[in-house]
Amino acid sequence: MKVLVVGANGFVGRRVVDTLKASGLAEPFQGVRKARPGAIPVRLVDATDPASAQAAAEGMQAVVNCVLGSPDTMIRSTEALLAAAFHHGVRRFVHLSSIAVYGSREGMIDEESPQGEGVNAYGEAKIRCEALVRAAQARGLETIILRPGLVCGPESHPWTLRIGRLLRQRRLGDLGAEGDGFANLIAVEDVAAAIARALFCQVSGRSYNLALPDPPRWNRYLLDLAKGLDATPVHRIPGYQLRLESRLAVLPLKLAEKLIGPKPWLPEAITPSLARLFGADVRFSAAATDADLGFERTGYEAILAQSIDWLRNVR
Repeated sequence: MKVLVVGANGFVGRRVVDTLKASGLAEPFQGVRKARPGAIPVRLVDATDPASAQAAAEGMQAVVNCVLGSPDTMIRSTEALLAAAFHHGVRRFVHLSSIAVYGSREGMIDEESPQGEGVNAYGEAKIRCEALVRAAQARGLETIILRPGLVCGPESHPWTLRIGRLLRQRRLGDLGAEGDGFANLIAVEDVAAAIARALFCQVSGRSYNLALPDPPRWNRYLLDLAKGLDATPVHRIPGYQLRLESRLAVLPLKLAEKLIGPKPWLPEAITPSLARLFGADVRFSAAATDADLGFERTGYEAILAQSIDWLRNVR
């Protein structure tokens, strides 16, 4: 099976290409704006351009959409890639969405739980993209939607590198009641494995959540990561400090990043959405994912060990 992986230069896309290549079950093609060195075939593509997407999808039996960007970029890319899939008679389309579609909902969430409550712009775009994919399924294209949680591990900026930096700066630590929410982590290699299974499973038209079935609470994750990085002693971060960071410091830090770009020495902002996440009492059911995709997840302890080992070697 020839598989076009669009967004193959990204954090998840690179792992998908490597996983498919190693499996021997598919011939992956890198759908990228700029080629990276290697033996894997490349299709240069601007996924927001319908003509470019159509040219890249020629001869493919499946398309994996890992495009990440602004809300407009994600929506236009999904539209163009679905149109290209129909044009060339592509059999299967695997779309990478996010648990962000559930917004601020709490409790145990499965794939049938309502979407759209307290959703940010990113989540709204993901909801619109999913609607496009479901419409394509209704027209005859085999589709699978995957909703990863917090994709972590080596090379993960938001959930490994950023958290590690904030711990070393003593801006995160024991958050008390503010950190009693669940850290719904998923290893990047598990996301890649789920995508590989989605290409060959017997079902279509389904959506699946991807997260640890037994996630740690944020306070545990922060403490374990801090100990592994020797960012000790781990201090109690008062609730008022977290609120001040997320409400007052976030604007000047974001403005500085916009003006001069991201710099290793520039403190990263603790956004209001991140501060809320630390306390969110939400978990994601693994029942449907296990029943239909059946891949073996990387456990929390292994995720932690991989993350610490990588962070220790990051400048």
